[in-house]
Amino acid sequence: MARMESSKISNNRPSFHERIMAQLRVKASWVDKVTGKRVEVEGFTEHIGERSALVNFNTLPPVGSEVSLCVLDDDKPLIEVPTEVIRVERDPSKPLAALSIVENLKKWKSIVMTAAQEWVARQWKLNYEEEWAN
Repeated sequence: MARMESSKISNNRPSFHERIMAQLRVKASWVDKVTGKRVEVEGFTEHIGERSALVNFNTLPPVGSEVSLCVLDDDKPLIEVPTEVIRVERDPSKPLAALSIVENLKKWKSIVMTAAQEWVARQWKLNYEEEWAN
């Protein structure tokens, strides 16, 4: 379930970053630069990376926006981190925002990556048990 993404670093050796396909509930907020009002939305992650998250929101923040992202476990906040929008996909059926984590990378990796791995394990177990149930 976890994927590895390769990218080149300055000495031409590949650097691998873990990316996990997990649907964790999130809340996000940012200030709309046009109106000056705070926008608050809820959504789900599509992928969780060591330094980023791809999130499904009904309302997308503009690229370059500073977004406060709170990852939830049920209704309990796991972590809140500042992020920056690096890309949006305006597909009406699945609008997505790619967020880069700005601070607290160590906490992000330890808390969110672990929660994502646990989510995958729960889903795998549920799907496996349902498939074999008679």
